[in-house]
Amino acid sequence: MVFTCVDLVFTYQNQLLLAKRNTKPRSSWWIVGGRMAAGEEPKATAIRKAWQEANLKNLEATRFQCVGVYSTCFAVRHQPPQHHGSHSVNITYQIELTLEEKEQVKLRSDEYDMWRWVEPNQLESVLSLDDELDRALLTVVQDLQW
Repeated sequence: MVFTCVDLVFTYQNQLLLAKRNTKPRSSWWIVGGRMAAGEEPKATAIRKAWQEANLKNLEATRFQCVGVYSTCFAVRHQPPQHHGSHSVNITYQIELTLEEKEQVKLRSDEYDMWRWVEPNQLESVLSLDDELDRALLTVVQDLQW
């Protein structure tokens, strides 16, 4: 089954937020996001996920700028049977935060082990070019509007 997710790239000046997930299908560095609910508009999902995942309340829909639509495949998934894997279509938005909003970010501990703000030129020290999904994340970052 293919499902739709909304991913969020929070930026502040020349930095972006990377989140280290602790759940499948991606138990490593990625960006914040999650699945759309049936009947939900993409920007409504983005607003909901910013609040649920990052503690950012009441962000205006006009601030979410579409970066692109990407496709990701995972060998395993969180739900049983895990070995069936999963495939998602990811609508990805960039949101430029204020300093106050950046300081307010607090990711869910049940889904993320840690997070950090990085400059794009620091990504290769965090990600592996040998990993297909890390390369996918680098593609998203290259598509950002700075």
